[in-house]
Amino acid sequence: MTAGLAGPAFSAATPEQVTAALTKLLATDKGATFTLGTPTQSDAGIVYNNVSIKSGDGSETKIDVLTIGNPTVEGDTLSADTIVAENLTGTDKGDSITITSLELTAPVFTGKETGNRIDALSAEGISLAQPGKAPIVIDSAGLDLSDYADDVPHAIDLSVEGIDVDPAAVDTSGQFASQLKAMGYDKLTLGFYGSGSLDEATGDLVVNEITVDGTDLGTVTLAGTFGGLTTDVVKELKQPNPPQDALGKVTLKEASVFYGDASLAGRLIAQQAKQMGQEPATFIGQITGALPLLLSTIGNQPFQDKLADGLTTFLKDPKNLTITAKPATPVPLMELLSTSQTAPQTLPDLLKADVIANQPESEDGEAGEGTDTN
Repeated sequence: MTAGLAGPAFSAATPEQVTAALTKLLATDKGATFTLGTPTQSDAGIVYNNVSIKSGDGSETKIDVLTIGNPTVEGDTLSADTIVAENLTGTDKGDSITITSLELTAPVFTGKETGNRIDALSAEGISLAQPGKAPIVIDSAGLDLSDYADDVPHAIDLSVEGIDVDPAAVDTSGQFASQLKAMGYDKLTLGFYGSGSLDEATGDLVVNEITVDGTDLGTVTLAGTFGGLTTDVVKELKQPNPPQDALGKVTLKEASVFYGDASLAGRLIAQQAKQMGQEPATFIGQITGALPLLLSTIGNQPFQDKLADGLTTFLKDPKNLTITAKPATPVPLMELLSTSQTAPQTLPDLLKADVIANQPESEDGEAGEGTDTN
């Protein structure tokens, strides 16, 4: 039986049963045409070769080999341990995507709006192309979904690795690409990661991380915890016209922004200093000396001092910089919005904001406690 589902065990479906179930599922797109071919049975599961699916909107998907591992069919519902598509190509209005391997873990497809789920998705060898533009190549992507309630996953873990970007191909003016090249970046290799979970019983939405990193660039990570997102509030927010007080029930418990440098800051400093005919140390001295004036628009002297001290420490020796918000009690988002408009200078006090520069990394690569600029 598919992982994560309770109920009696069913024996693996026959190729004929799977073909009939797939046909019904694909036929839910009234304008679709598709070719499945004659399936074969292997140790890996039921195998289809040269699959072609053309949707009613004109998009087309071709799969060299489609393997459905340990499938079961219950009524119109098709489930399996895995579904693996090898050498997948998709086209839509001139845009195209190719994927060397795409795997779904514990998929369940009902042909209806409810009851569908997958536990994980992974893809390797991804290429995205548009007419007249260089393709974007991605090594791999993965998505884990768990803690389902009402067909909605309440825990998500996403990763996209090895995103290769040619600056010259995406910069029509050429100015940005030339600046990057001057700093030694002929191409960019990026990664994106995100994970979080929602507990509707407590109302806590925990964002473990939303991270973008770049090889020889740096890492930016956002994290935080929001409260008040109980089952009833989530239902209100899902309405086409949510009640006005619904957002007022959502609170910010804590948040942080982290930047870890991997040579980008040093390269930027060196480039700017060179353009001004200065040594990097002299340039840094000028910038840090001007920080009190530059930050005076904040209107909160204690926080300005914290931020200036943190930036000074970071610029002199770029390692990492963290800004945290840990209010004494959860702050309603509506209060944050109102304060940002009427008295923005008080936000650092309301949020108990802090600035920490150059935290030493622990053995697991996480930043520990560092220079608190209080």
